[in-house]
Amino acid sequence: MVHSMGTMRRFHALASRHRTDFQATERWFTRALNLDNGYQLARFNRGVLRWRELDDWAGAIADFTTLLAQNSDYVDALFNRAMTYARAGNFHSAIEDFEHFLDSAPESRWARHAYNQLEGLYAIADDLAQPLPPPEPPLLLGP
Repeated sequence: MVHSMGTMRRFHALASRHRTDFQATERWFTRALNLDNGYQLARFNRGVLRWRELDDWAGAIADFTTLLAQNSDYVDALFNRAMTYARAGNFHSAIEDFEHFLDSAPESRWARHAYNQLEGLYAIADDLAQPLPPPEPPLLLGP
C-alpha cells in the first residue's frame, strides 16, 4: 500500500514537475523500505526517482548498488546505475556497468540505448586520456 502511494505520488509529481512533489514521492518510497527493507521495487523506483528527478546521484547509486548486492542478476538496476554514473560524470564506472549490462542482457529492450551510451562514453574516455596542450604564454601589452 505504501509503495502504491509512492507510485501515485510520482505520477502527480511528473505532471506538476514541482521538486517538492518529487521529494514527497521519495519519502513514500523510503517509508515502504522502512517497512520492508528488502522491497526491491520500492528501492528501484526510489533510485530512478533520485537520479532522474532529484539529481541525487549518490543516493541513486547507493540504491542500485544495494539492489545488485541483493540480486546480481537485476539488470535493470545495473542499467540505471550505469545511467546514473554517466550523468554524475563517473564515465569509467558507467562504461564498466554498461559493458556488464550488455554481457548480461544483450536482448534487453535497453540494449540499443546502452550501445549508444557506450559509443559516447568511449569518445569521452578517449578524449580524457589525451594530454592537454600546454597553455599559451600570456600576451604582454606595452613596455
